[in-house]
Amino acid sequence: MRHLAAVLAACSRVLIAGILWVGVRLFHKIEFHGLEHLPARGRPVYFAMAHKRDVDPMIEVPTILARWSWRAITRDVLFAIRSDAFAPRFLSRILPEPGWLSRLLGLLPLEGLLRFIGLRPIENIHLRPIELWLRNALESEGDRPAGEILGPAFLQQWAHSAGEQAQRLATAPCSRLLSWHYRSILRRLSGAEIFQPEVYLRVKNRVLEELRQQLNVLSAWLARDGSLWGAPEGQLSPDGRLGPITAAPHRLLRGGAPETCVVPIAIMYDFMTVRRRKRVFVSVAPSIERAPQLPQRELHEQLRHAWLLSAHFTCTQLASGFLVQRSKEGHPFFTLDELVMAINRQALQLKRAGRHVDRRLFNARSVRRLARHYLRYAAHRQLVRRTGRRTWKATIGSLSIQVGRGEPGYRQAPLAYAWNELQDLLSVGLASPASVSAASAARHRGQAS
Repeated sequence: MRHLAAVLAACSRVLIAGILWVGVRLFHKIEFHGLEHLPARGRPVYFAMAHKRDVDPMIEVPTILARWSWRAITRDVLFAIRSDAFAPRFLSRILPEPGWLSRLLGLLPLEGLLRFIGLRPIENIHLRPIELWLRNALESEGDRPAGEILGPAFLQQWAHSAGEQAQRLATAPCSRLLSWHYRSILRRLSGAEIFQPEVYLRVKNRVLEELRQQLNVLSAWLARDGSLWGAPEGQLSPDGRLGPITAAPHRLLRGGAPETCVVPIAIMYDFMTVRRRKRVFVSVAPSIERAPQLPQRELHEQLRHAWLLSAHFTCTQLASGFLVQRSKEGHPFFTLDELVMAINRQALQLKRAGRHVDRRLFNARSVRRLARHYLRYAAHRQLVRRTGRRTWKATIGSLSIQVGRGEPGYRQAPLAYAWNELQDLLSVGLASPASVSAASAARHRGQAS
């Protein structure tokens, strides 16, 4: 029976990998780079992906694991994912619309299936759906009035969002707040600061104990020469920059085999375009060897450096840098030719500096095509305005990103998101922000003269 279950799990994983491989290619054109850096088989590996979108693992996992080893797809790799995937109504939280479908999907129990195909939960004690915090509070505190569980400031925010009176909400049992009526609030991400001080300590300690148990399970898997796929940042990038790496990856690596290596995986989306299929660049960097023996700070620095140095520059980032730079210099008017020339020159400069760049940016003709698609997208988002047959004006507005905690801001503020990505990429390697800015300023002076 155990052998049959293992065969069924392997077949299920291969089937799901195949579906994901086909599905993501309906909406993306994907380029993989650095697959030759994958370590030799037969050793424990922690696949550490930088996290930009929910779809990241769906894009990366099938190709990378199939290239590494078919046994990795069928059994040798576990996947550490957000713990709320194992909680009730997970699909409702990630697919909120349409309401009728979201409610129906929320009825599906996923925990057994997810564990069967090799997924394991890992807590993020700093950022979890409010619904999970409330369920934890019900387990530790009982079904007490909401005013005794939740802090007054958060209760006031809840009442304002729901259009109800805070005083009336405070007298309601805590279980009532889990009703479908409050689904938009429940799916928001928050820390344990939503609770009253004494409840905060008990609930957070409860979640910390769950995290310790989860880390023990994953560490034991690595100690048995298993491999693991995870997101060390613990959340999606809200503003385009890499987020801080949590302490959890280092803790689970310390409990694993000493020869475990870390494989950094970077991903970059050329998303500011009107093309239906967006170009995506996945880059596998050289492994960080014997990672459990490295101090936490050194491991984090090496991982961050590897992500940034291996990631690709695309038209989205370079064109956005051009718009922002021109606006900051007080020259918001430009032509398509100037945009094309600036992207092409900077792409070639980055290539000479040893950085990874979308190869289409090395050819002026293909750059022109990409720049047109970029400008059409930017015009639709009111980031640029056509002022003549061949002239444009940058109207970028604010570069701040206002999104909820843990929510990616590329939809609400695409230009600011791409600009932050560019600055992050330029913060490492030979192409420093200062050198690129100096080159840009010299180019503009030359054009003016």
